[in-house]
Amino acid sequence: MGIKNYTYCILFFYIFLFGNSRCFRAKNNVISTQSFFYNQSSDDNYNIAFLLPFCLEKKDIIFSENIDSIVSLQKDLDQHVFYKKTQISLDFFFGFLLSLNELQKNNITVSLFDIKEGDVSKDIMRRIIKEKNLKNMDLIVGPLFTNNFIFFSREFNLNIPIIAPFSKKEYITDYNENVFQLASDINTHLAALSNYIFKNHLNDNILLIGRDTIFHQNTHLNIISSEDSLIIDTIVPLDILYSESILYHIDSLIKPITNIKVSSNVIDSIHHELDTLGSRNVIVIASEDNVFVTDLLSKLHACRDTTMIVYGLPTMLDFTHISIYDLMDMEVTFPHNSIFNELDFSNFLIDFYTRFNYLPNMKHASIGYSVGVYFLDILFQHGNIFQNIDNYNSRTILGTTYSFEKNKHHGYKNRASSIWKYDNFGYRNMD
Repeated sequence: MGIKNYTYCILFFYIFLFGNSRCFRAKNNVISTQSFFYNQSSDDNYNIAFLLPFCLEKKDIIFSENIDSIVSLQKDLDQHVFYKKTQISLDFFFGFLLSLNELQKNNITVSLFDIKEGDVSKDIMRRIIKEKNLKNMDLIVGPLFTNNFIFFSREFNLNIPIIAPFSKKEYITDYNENVFQLASDINTHLAALSNYIFKNHLNDNILLIGRDTIFHQNTHLNIISSEDSLIIDTIVPLDILYSESILYHIDSLIKPITNIKVSSNVIDSIHHELDTLGSRNVIVIASEDNVFVTDLLSKLHACRDTTMIVYGLPTMLDFTHISIYDLMDMEVTFPHNSIFNELDFSNFLIDFYTRFNYLPNMKHASIGYSVGVYFLDILFQHGNIFQNIDNYNSRTILGTTYSFEKNKHHGYKNRASSIWKYDNFGYRNMD
Protein backbone atom coordinates (compact mmCIF):
# COMPACT_ATOMS: atom_id res chain seq x y z
CA MET A 1 0.00 0.00 0.00
CA GLY A 2 2.86 2.31 -0.83
CA ILE A 3 1.34 4.47 -3.56
CA LYS A 4 1.83 7.55 -1.32
CA ASN A 5 2.89 7.96 2.26
CA TYR A 6 -0.68 8.88 3.21
CA THR A 7 -2.20 5.79 1.60
CA TYR A 8 -4.59 4.29 4.08
CA CYS A 9 -6.43 1.20 2.93
CA ILE A 10 -8.30 -0.63 0.22
CA LEU A 11 -12.06 -0.99 0.46
CA PHE A 12 -14.22 -3.23 -1.71
CA PHE A 13 -17.95 -2.53 -1.91
CA TYR A 14 -19.71 -4.90 -4.31
CA ILE A 15 -23.15 -3.38 -4.22
CA PHE A 16 -25.95 -5.28 -5.87
CA LEU A 17 -27.74 -2.45 -7.62
CA PHE A 18 -29.79 -2.53 -10.79
CA GLY A 19 -29.02 -6.21 -11.17
CA ASN A 20 -25.25 -5.80 -11.44
CA SER A 21 -22.32 -5.73 -9.04
CA ARG A 22 -20.60 -2.37 -8.63
CA CYS A 23 -17.12 -2.16 -7.13
CA PHE A 24 -15.79 0.76 -5.10
CA ARG A 25 -12.05 0.57 -4.60
CA ALA A 26 -10.12 2.75 -2.14
CA LYS A 27 -6.62 4.09 -2.69
CA ASN A 28 -4.86 6.95 -0.87
CA ASN A 29 -7.26 9.03 1.12
CA VAL A 30 -9.63 8.50 -1.81
CA ILE A 31 -12.02 5.61 -2.16
CA SER A 32 -11.70 5.77 -5.90
CA THR A 33 -14.40 6.40 -8.47
CA GLN A 34 -17.03 4.09 -9.90
CA SER A 35 -19.13 4.86 -12.97
CA PHE A 36 -22.74 3.83 -13.62
CA PHE A 37 -23.44 3.81 -17.35
CA TYR A 38 -27.10 3.56 -18.27
CA ASN A 39 -27.24 5.19 -21.68
CA GLN A 40 -24.18 4.31 -23.71
CA SER A 41 -25.22 6.66 -26.53
CA SER A 42 -25.36 9.70 -24.24
CA ASP A 43 -22.46 12.14 -24.07
CA ASP A 44 -23.63 13.43 -20.67
CA ASN A 45 -21.71 12.18 -17.65
CA TYR A 46 -22.28 13.61 -14.19
CA ASN A 47 -19.65 13.52 -11.46
CA ILE A 48 -20.62 13.32 -7.79
CA ALA A 49 -18.13 13.40 -4.88
CA PHE A 50 -18.79 12.26 -1.30
CA LEU A 51 -16.60 13.49 1.57
CA LEU A 52 -17.50 11.05 4.35
CA PRO A 53 -15.84 9.94 7.62
CA PHE A 54 -15.64 6.24 6.80
CA CYS A 55 -12.72 5.98 9.27
CA LEU A 56 -11.72 2.73 7.58
CA GLU A 57 -8.82 2.01 9.91
CA LYS A 58 -11.33 1.55 12.76
CA LYS A 59 -12.67 -1.77 11.44
CA ASP A 60 -10.55 -4.45 9.77
CA ILE A 61 -13.43 -6.23 8.06
CA ILE A 62 -14.25 -3.38 5.68
CA PHE A 63 -10.78 -3.03 4.22
CA SER A 64 -9.96 -6.70 3.90
CA GLU A 65 -9.00 -7.43 0.28
CA ASN A 66 -10.20 -11.02 0.61
CA ILE A 67 -13.94 -10.42 0.93
CA ASP A 68 -15.99 -10.25 -2.23
CA SER A 69 -18.64 -8.03 -0.71
CA ILE A 70 -19.78 -6.64 2.61
CA VAL A 71 -23.34 -6.79 1.38
CA SER A 72 -23.14 -10.42 0.19
CA LEU A 73 -21.62 -11.86 3.36
CA GLN A 74 -23.39 -14.93 4.73
CA LYS A 75 -24.36 -13.01 7.86
CA ASP A 76 -26.37 -9.82 7.72
CA LEU A 77 -24.50 -6.55 7.96
CA ASP A 78 -26.39 -6.06 11.25
CA GLN A 79 -24.13 -8.74 12.75
CA HIS A 80 -21.04 -6.52 12.40
CA VAL A 81 -20.23 -3.81 14.91
CA PHE A 82 -18.86 -0.85 13.00
CA TYR A 83 -17.30 2.30 14.34
CA LYS A 84 -20.08 4.87 14.82
CA LYS A 85 -19.03 7.27 12.06
CA THR A 86 -18.29 4.37 9.72
CA GLN A 87 -21.85 3.16 10.19
CA ILE A 88 -23.28 6.65 9.64
CA SER A 89 -21.30 6.95 6.39
CA LEU A 90 -22.40 3.52 5.18
CA ASP A 91 -26.07 4.21 5.93
CA PHE A 92 -25.94 7.63 4.30
CA PHE A 93 -24.09 6.49 1.18
CA PHE A 94 -26.20 3.37 0.63
CA GLY A 95 -29.31 5.54 1.01
CA PHE A 96 -27.98 7.72 -1.80
CA LEU A 97 -27.32 4.68 -4.00
CA LEU A 98 -30.90 3.53 -3.45
CA SER A 99 -32.15 6.86 -4.80
CA LEU A 100 -30.70 6.04 -8.22
CA ASN A 101 -33.61 3.63 -8.69
CA GLU A 102 -36.00 6.60 -8.72
CA LEU A 103 -34.24 8.69 -11.35
CA GLN A 104 -34.05 8.73 -15.11
CA LYS A 105 -31.17 6.67 -16.40
CA ASN A 106 -28.08 8.82 -16.85
CA ASN A 107 -24.36 8.22 -16.83
CA ILE A 108 -22.96 9.05 -13.39
CA THR A 109 -19.54 8.72 -11.78
CA VAL A 110 -19.44 8.57 -7.99
CA SER A 111 -16.19 9.35 -6.13
CA LEU A 112 -15.79 8.54 -2.45
CA PHE A 113 -13.30 10.24 -0.13
CA ASP A 114 -12.60 8.96 3.36
CA ILE A 115 -11.85 12.19 5.23
CA LYS A 116 -11.42 10.49 8.62
CA GLU A 117 -12.08 12.61 11.73
CA GLY A 118 -10.33 14.99 14.12
CA ASP A 119 -7.27 16.99 13.07
CA VAL A 120 -6.23 14.48 10.40
CA SER A 121 -9.43 15.19 8.48
CA LYS A 122 -8.33 18.76 7.79
CA ASP A 123 -5.01 17.53 6.39
CA ILE A 124 -6.84 15.15 4.09
CA MET A 125 -9.21 17.85 2.87
CA ARG A 126 -6.30 20.19 2.19
CA ARG A 127 -4.69 17.47 0.03
CA ILE A 128 -7.92 16.82 -1.83
CA ILE A 129 -8.21 20.52 -2.64
CA LYS A 130 -4.53 20.96 -3.47
CA GLU A 131 -4.48 17.97 -5.83
CA LYS A 132 -7.63 19.27 -7.58
CA ASN A 133 -9.46 15.97 -7.17
CA LEU A 134 -12.79 17.81 -7.21
CA LYS A 135 -12.32 20.23 -10.10
CA ASN A 136 -14.64 18.36 -12.51
CA MET A 137 -17.43 17.61 -10.06
CA ASP A 138 -21.05 18.57 -10.67
CA LEU A 139 -22.00 18.07 -7.02
CA ILE A 140 -20.11 17.60 -3.73
CA VAL A 141 -21.86 15.97 -0.78
CA GLY A 142 -20.42 16.53 2.70
CA PRO A 143 -18.55 16.61 4.94
CA LEU A 144 -21.33 15.38 7.21
CA PHE A 145 -20.59 17.27 10.42
CA THR A 146 -20.48 21.01 11.08
CA ASN A 147 -16.82 21.68 11.95
CA ASN A 148 -15.39 19.78 8.99
CA PHE A 149 -18.03 21.15 6.65
CA ILE A 150 -17.24 24.75 7.55
CA PHE A 151 -13.51 24.11 7.18
CA PHE A 152 -13.93 22.54 3.75
CA SER A 153 -16.47 25.04 2.39
CA ARG A 154 -14.21 27.97 3.31
CA GLU A 155 -11.08 26.38 1.85
CA PHE A 156 -12.71 25.19 -1.37
CA ASN A 157 -13.25 27.98 -3.92
CA LEU A 158 -14.57 26.32 -7.08
CA ASN A 159 -18.11 27.13 -8.25
CA ILE A 160 -19.59 23.72 -7.43
CA PRO A 161 -22.68 22.99 -5.26
CA ILE A 162 -21.74 21.68 -1.80
CA ILE A 163 -24.39 19.87 0.25
CA ALA A 164 -24.50 20.11 4.07
CA PRO A 165 -26.63 17.04 4.91
CA PHE A 166 -27.03 17.17 8.70
CA SER A 167 -26.04 20.51 10.25
CA LYS A 168 -28.80 22.77 11.59
CA LYS A 169 -26.45 25.60 12.53
CA GLU A 170 -27.62 28.99 11.31
CA TYR A 171 -24.12 30.01 10.17
CA ILE A 172 -23.41 26.94 8.02
CA THR A 173 -24.21 28.87 4.81
CA ASP A 174 -22.38 32.08 5.73
CA TYR A 175 -20.04 33.58 3.14
CA ASN A 176 -20.27 30.71 0.67
CA GLU A 177 -22.88 31.03 -2.05
CA ASN A 178 -22.35 27.41 -3.16
CA VAL A 179 -23.58 25.77 0.06
CA PHE A 180 -26.96 24.04 0.38
CA GLN A 181 -28.20 23.40 3.93
CA LEU A 182 -30.66 20.49 3.95
CA ALA A 183 -31.98 20.86 7.51
CA SER A 184 -34.40 23.72 8.19
CA ASP A 185 -32.94 25.84 10.97
CA ILE A 186 -34.87 27.01 14.03
CA ASN A 187 -35.30 30.58 12.77
CA THR A 188 -37.19 29.31 9.73
CA HIS A 189 -39.59 27.44 12.02
CA LEU A 190 -39.97 30.36 14.42
CA ALA A 191 -40.90 32.69 11.56
CA ALA A 192 -43.50 30.23 10.26
CA LEU A 193 -44.94 29.74 13.75
CA SER A 194 -45.13 33.49 14.46
CA ASN A 195 -46.83 34.25 11.16
CA TYR A 196 -49.39 31.52 11.74
CA ILE A 197 -50.20 32.72 15.27
CA PHE A 198 -50.48 36.34 14.17
CA LYS A 199 -52.79 35.37 11.32
CA ASN A 200 -55.10 33.16 13.39
CA HIS A 201 -55.19 34.65 16.90
CA LEU A 202 -55.55 38.42 16.66
CA ASN A 203 -58.54 38.35 19.05
CA ASP A 204 -57.14 35.82 21.52
CA ASN A 205 -55.18 36.09 24.77
CA ILE A 206 -51.61 35.15 23.81
CA LEU A 207 -49.13 34.13 26.50
CA LEU A 208 -45.48 33.64 25.49
CA ILE A 209 -43.66 31.52 28.07
CA GLY A 210 -39.94 30.75 28.23
CA ARG A 211 -37.07 30.54 30.67
CA ASP A 212 -35.23 33.69 31.65
CA THR A 213 -31.59 33.98 32.75
CA ILE A 214 -31.12 31.37 35.47
CA PHE A 215 -28.84 31.84 38.47
CA HIS A 216 -27.62 28.70 40.25
CA GLN A 217 -26.03 28.95 43.66
CA ASN A 218 -23.41 26.25 44.13
CA THR A 219 -20.96 25.66 46.94
CA HIS A 220 -17.39 25.00 45.81
CA LEU A 221 -14.24 24.21 47.74
CA ASN A 222 -11.84 27.13 47.80
CA ILE A 223 -8.48 25.51 47.05
CA ILE A 224 -6.46 28.32 48.64
CA SER A 225 -8.27 28.48 51.97
CA SER A 226 -9.70 24.94 51.96
CA GLU A 227 -13.07 26.44 52.87
CA ASP A 228 -16.39 26.23 51.10
CA SER A 229 -17.41 29.30 49.14
CA LEU A 230 -20.64 30.21 47.39
CA ILE A 231 -20.43 30.50 43.63
CA ILE A 232 -23.28 31.77 41.47
CA ASP A 233 -23.42 30.14 38.04
CA THR A 234 -25.31 31.96 35.31
CA ILE A 235 -27.20 30.11 32.57
CA VAL A 236 -28.60 32.04 29.61
CA PRO A 237 -31.01 29.65 27.87
CA LEU A 238 -31.85 29.75 24.18
CA ASP A 239 -35.44 30.46 25.27
CA ILE A 240 -34.53 34.16 25.40
CA LEU A 241 -33.48 34.18 21.73
CA TYR A 242 -36.50 32.11 20.71
CA SER A 243 -38.88 34.48 22.53
CA GLU A 244 -37.29 37.53 20.93
CA SER A 245 -37.55 35.95 17.48
CA ILE A 246 -41.25 35.16 17.96
CA LEU A 247 -41.96 38.70 19.20
CA TYR A 248 -40.01 40.13 16.27
CA HIS A 249 -42.30 38.43 13.77
CA ILE A 250 -45.52 39.34 15.61
CA ASP A 251 -46.43 43.03 15.52
CA SER A 252 -47.00 43.70 19.24
CA LEU A 253 -48.44 47.14 18.44
CA ILE A 254 -51.34 45.42 16.72
CA LYS A 255 -51.52 42.40 18.97
CA PRO A 256 -50.22 42.78 22.57
CA ILE A 257 -48.60 39.63 23.97
CA THR A 258 -47.97 38.73 27.59
CA ASN A 259 -44.33 37.63 27.82
CA ILE A 260 -43.80 35.43 30.88
CA LYS A 261 -40.17 34.78 31.84
CA VAL A 262 -39.50 31.92 34.22
CA SER A 263 -36.21 31.84 36.15
CA SER A 264 -36.13 28.09 36.72
CA ASN A 265 -36.80 24.77 35.03
CA VAL A 266 -40.27 24.57 36.56
CA ILE A 267 -43.13 27.04 36.72
CA ASP A 268 -45.11 27.50 39.94
CA SER A 269 -48.49 28.11 38.38
CA ILE A 270 -50.07 29.33 35.19
CA HIS A 271 -53.65 29.76 36.37
CA HIS A 272 -53.38 33.45 37.31
CA GLU A 273 -52.22 34.39 33.81
CA LEU A 274 -55.12 32.78 31.96
CA ASP A 275 -58.04 34.86 30.72
CA THR A 276 -61.24 33.57 32.29
CA LEU A 277 -63.58 36.20 30.81
CA GLY A 278 -64.18 34.66 27.43
CA SER A 279 -61.06 35.18 25.29
CA ARG A 280 -59.37 32.06 24.06
CA ASN A 281 -56.05 31.35 25.77
CA VAL A 282 -53.20 30.75 23.34
CA ILE A 283 -50.02 29.49 25.00
CA VAL A 284 -46.73 29.73 23.10
CA ILE A 285 -43.89 27.75 24.69
CA ALA A 286 -40.54 29.20 23.55
CA SER A 287 -38.36 26.42 24.92
CA GLU A 288 -36.79 23.12 23.93
CA ASP A 289 -35.88 22.16 27.49
CA ASN A 290 -37.41 18.76 28.18
CA VAL A 291 -37.99 19.29 31.92
CA PHE A 292 -39.42 22.78 31.58
CA VAL A 293 -41.76 21.96 28.69
CA THR A 294 -43.00 18.74 30.30
CA ASP A 295 -43.73 20.53 33.59
CA LEU A 296 -45.51 23.37 31.81
CA LEU A 297 -47.64 21.04 29.67
CA SER A 298 -48.70 19.12 32.80
CA LYS A 299 -49.78 22.32 34.54
CA LEU A 300 -51.60 23.58 31.46
CA HIS A 301 -53.49 20.33 31.10
CA ALA A 302 -54.49 20.51 34.76
CA CYS A 303 -56.20 23.85 34.05
CA ARG A 304 -58.94 21.98 32.21
CA ASP A 305 -59.43 24.87 29.78
CA THR A 306 -61.15 23.19 26.86
CA THR A 307 -60.76 26.21 24.56
CA MET A 308 -57.00 26.57 25.08
CA ILE A 309 -54.51 25.87 22.32
CA VAL A 310 -50.79 25.30 22.93
CA TYR A 311 -48.03 26.12 20.46
CA GLY A 312 -44.47 24.87 20.78
CA LEU A 313 -41.20 24.44 18.92
CA PRO A 314 -40.34 21.59 16.49
CA THR A 315 -39.18 19.41 19.41
CA MET A 316 -42.88 18.96 20.28
CA LEU A 317 -42.82 16.22 17.65
CA ASP A 318 -40.55 14.19 19.94
CA PHE A 319 -42.60 14.47 23.13
CA THR A 320 -43.69 10.84 22.96
CA HIS A 321 -43.36 10.40 26.75
CA ILE A 322 -46.41 12.62 27.25
CA SER A 323 -49.83 11.08 26.74
CA ILE A 324 -51.03 11.70 23.21
CA TYR A 325 -54.51 12.14 24.70
CA ASP A 326 -53.22 15.16 26.62
CA LEU A 327 -51.43 16.55 23.57
CA MET A 328 -54.58 16.27 21.49
CA ASP A 329 -56.71 17.69 24.32
CA MET A 330 -54.55 20.83 24.44
CA GLU A 331 -54.43 21.02 20.62
CA VAL A 332 -50.63 21.08 20.76
CA THR A 333 -49.39 22.64 17.52
CA PHE A 334 -45.84 23.12 16.23
CA PRO A 335 -43.79 23.95 13.12
CA HIS A 336 -41.83 21.25 11.34
CA ASN A 337 -40.70 20.22 7.87
CA SER A 338 -40.29 16.50 8.51
CA ILE A 339 -43.21 14.35 9.62
CA PHE A 340 -42.97 10.58 10.04
CA ASN A 341 -44.92 8.70 7.37
CA GLU A 342 -45.19 5.07 8.40
CA LEU A 343 -46.04 3.71 4.94
CA ASP A 344 -43.27 5.60 3.13
CA PHE A 345 -40.69 4.65 5.73
CA SER A 346 -41.74 1.00 5.74
CA ASN A 347 -41.44 0.80 1.96
CA PHE A 348 -38.05 2.52 2.10
CA LEU A 349 -36.72 0.06 4.69
CA ILE A 350 -38.01 -2.91 2.70
CA ASP A 351 -36.27 -1.63 -0.45
CA PHE A 352 -33.09 -0.87 1.50
CA TYR A 353 -32.97 -4.31 3.11
CA THR A 354 -33.67 -5.99 -0.23
CA ARG A 355 -30.67 -4.21 -1.79
CA PHE A 356 -28.17 -4.23 1.05
CA ASN A 357 -29.24 -7.02 3.41
CA TYR A 358 -29.31 -4.94 6.61
CA LEU A 359 -31.48 -2.33 8.32
CA PRO A 360 -29.89 1.13 8.56
CA ASN A 361 -30.39 4.06 10.90
CA MET A 362 -33.41 5.61 9.21
CA LYS A 363 -32.28 9.21 9.77
CA HIS A 364 -28.93 8.82 8.03
CA ALA A 365 -30.10 6.56 5.21
CA SER A 366 -33.19 8.64 4.40
CA ILE A 367 -31.18 11.86 4.13
CA GLY A 368 -28.71 10.18 1.77
CA TYR A 369 -31.68 9.00 -0.28
CA SER A 370 -33.20 12.50 -0.31
CA VAL A 371 -29.94 14.07 -1.53
CA GLY A 372 -30.03 11.79 -4.56
CA VAL A 373 -33.72 12.18 -5.36
CA TYR A 374 -33.74 15.97 -5.03
CA PHE A 375 -30.43 17.16 -6.42
CA LEU A 376 -29.78 14.53 -9.07
CA ASP A 377 -33.25 15.10 -10.44
CA ILE A 378 -32.38 18.76 -11.06
CA LEU A 379 -28.97 17.84 -12.45
CA PHE A 380 -30.29 15.16 -14.79
CA GLN A 381 -33.16 17.31 -16.06
CA HIS A 382 -31.26 20.55 -16.57
CA GLY A 383 -27.55 19.77 -16.43
CA ASN A 384 -26.86 22.45 -13.81
CA ILE A 385 -28.12 22.97 -10.26
CA PHE A 386 -27.33 26.66 -9.69
CA GLN A 387 -29.11 27.84 -12.83
CA ASN A 388 -32.31 25.93 -12.11
CA ILE A 389 -32.76 25.70 -8.33
CA ASP A 390 -34.89 28.88 -8.19
CA ASN A 391 -37.41 27.40 -10.62
CA TYR A 392 -37.53 23.99 -8.97
CA ASN A 393 -40.66 23.47 -6.88
CA SER A 394 -40.57 22.39 -3.27
CA ARG A 395 -40.60 18.64 -2.89
CA THR A 396 -41.43 16.24 -0.06
CA ILE A 397 -39.29 13.10 0.14
CA LEU A 398 -39.89 10.49 2.85
CA GLY A 399 -41.90 13.02 4.87
CA THR A 400 -39.31 15.83 4.69
CA THR A 401 -39.99 18.91 2.59
CA TYR A 402 -37.21 20.74 0.73
CA SER A 403 -37.57 24.28 -0.60
CA PHE A 404 -34.37 26.28 -0.96
CA GLU A 405 -33.94 30.03 -0.74
CA LYS A 406 -30.70 31.90 -1.27
CA ASN A 407 -29.56 34.66 1.07
CA LYS A 408 -27.55 37.54 -0.34
CA HIS A 409 -23.81 36.76 -0.21
CA HIS A 410 -24.60 33.46 1.50
CA GLY A 411 -25.71 30.00 0.48
CA TYR A 412 -29.05 28.25 0.13
CA LYS A 413 -31.21 27.37 3.13
CA ASN A 414 -34.08 24.94 3.26
CA ARG A 415 -36.94 27.30 4.16
CA ALA A 416 -39.63 24.64 4.24
CA SER A 417 -41.75 24.72 7.39
CA SER A 418 -45.35 23.65 7.95
CA ILE A 419 -47.67 23.91 10.93
CA TRP A 420 -48.82 20.62 12.44
CA LYS A 421 -51.33 19.77 15.19
CA TYR A 422 -51.72 16.59 17.23
CA ASP A 423 -54.98 15.11 15.95
CA ASN A 424 -56.62 11.69 15.69
CA PHE A 425 -53.56 10.00 17.27
CA GLY A 426 -51.32 11.52 14.64
CA TYR A 427 -50.70 14.95 13.09
CA ARG A 428 -52.80 17.21 10.90
CA ASN A 429 -51.32 19.80 8.58
CA MET A 430 -52.78 23.22 9.42
CA ASP A 431 -51.42 25.16 6.42
